Amino acid sequence: MGIFNPGSGTGTHPRGRAQRLDMLIGIIGFFTVMAFIQTVVLELRGDAAGRSALILAVLVALLLLVVRARRKIQL
Repeated sequence: MGIFNPGSGTGTHPRGRAQRLDMLIGIIGFFTVMAFIQTVVLELRGDAAGRSALILAVLVALLLLVVRARRKIQL
């Protein structure tokens, strides 16, 4: 039962998977808020915000996918 053995029982319990997804939601949510603030600031200054808006869109899509995966887990 090594640390890199996928059959060692890690990740099989729904509660553990839900907790990991909750942590991922928090991390992605934080960076999504930061990207939103950066995009708004760039837009208000009149600077080019295309790249920032694209990063924001990717983060929002990723956040929605993780939230959808979290909702599918039944405890």
